[in-house]
Amino acid sequence: MARNIVQVEIKKIPVEVEIPELGNLEIADLAVQVEAEMKRLQEEEGVIDTLRQALTAALIFAAKAYLVQVENGGQQKEDTIRIDNIITQLKGTLEQPK
Repeated sequence: MARNIVQVEIKKIPVEVEIPELGNLEIADLAVQVEAEMKRLQEEEGVIDTLRQALTAALIFAAKAYLVQVENGGQQKEDTIRIDNIITQLKGTLEQPK
């Protein structure tokens, strides 16, 4: 199977990356978001060091992904409870004498 390695540029630094779950456009869009976050860190927070910018941006994106995962887990738990309640109601309805 051929590998799908995508080359993007962040802060004029070429980066080759392979993320099987994403296409070229999604990876390029993520690179743009990373570069924008690094620029924000430089302008708003005065972080000059590119490595520090990259690491901070990585932590910010990881935190956002973690929060989405936690939120989706909470939503999934709510959905499970809701489905269990519906099942209980349906069983109660079916068990009622006619």
